[in-house]
Amino acid sequence: MKKPVEFSPRMNVIQFRVLFCRYMRQIITNPWTIIPLVLEAPFMLVIVSFVYKDNCFIDFGKGGLSAANTTLFLLALAPALMGLLNSYREICKEREILSREVFGGLDVTAYVVSKVAVLAIVGAVQTFILVFGSMIFIDYGFSRPSYSIFFFLVAIFLTNYAVTAMGLLVSALLKKSESAILPVLIIIIMQVVFAGSLLEFEEPVKYLYFITPAMYGNSVLGNVAGLNAFFTMREIFDYNVYASCVILLAIAFVCHVLTVIKLKRDYRTKD
Repeated sequence: MKKPVEFSPRMNVIQFRVLFCRYMRQIITNPWTIIPLVLEAPFMLVIVSFVYKDNCFIDFGKGGLSAANTTLFLLALAPALMGLLNSYREICKEREILSREVFGGLDVTAYVVSKVAVLAIVGAVQTFILVFGSMIFIDYGFSRPSYSIFFFLVAIFLTNYAVTAMGLLVSALLKKSESAILPVLIIIIMQVVFAGSLLEFEEPVKYLYFITPAMYGNSVLGNVAGLNAFFTMREIFDYNVYASCVILLAIAFVCHVLTVIKLKRDYRTKD
């Protein structure tokens, strides 16, 4: 006979602390996990260095503007890819353990929030490496350095955070990590094709921009770097930076809520 599992509307803070510490310990003590996480951002910086053209952010002439646009596109794409790779297996690989723990009293909300918190910390570290690492070989020519660096950090972190949330949702929707190949591929393609930087589309295809985190991150970076200072290169670079950041947070929040709802539906009954 199946019995309903009762879920509290409030998160169990004690369980969150235990789960957070357990998950953090798993990452730090497992070399097969921590080493790829540490190397992801430097690898992305190497890729960015291949397309960067000296002084392209200072002199937009002779292909400089195109090189600056491509450089910022890769800086926005990198955190999106890292966030997805960090998260898309996190729940589905623990399905059997999670099932036993939920029926033993585990708070699903605390479980999801612990994943979110740890992955956000990982994303923050990768963001600092990307931003300050890129400044080693890129002269952005910021007219307002403090303002510009702050929004570079915020945009790259929130792009990572939003796509991480998408990856967790995909992981919650699937039973096995092998089944994630298609949805992960779709999300990656969306970050490239609908970033609004390399390719531009007309309506109604253009509406897909607005559900693509990399577009918002790219928009903030292009706005701060002044790529539309002399003429409108891309419409997205004129979007409001504050609105773009808020929308990235909203995308992440919606994905987190849907992840919790999906897991609670999966484990609402037990034999």
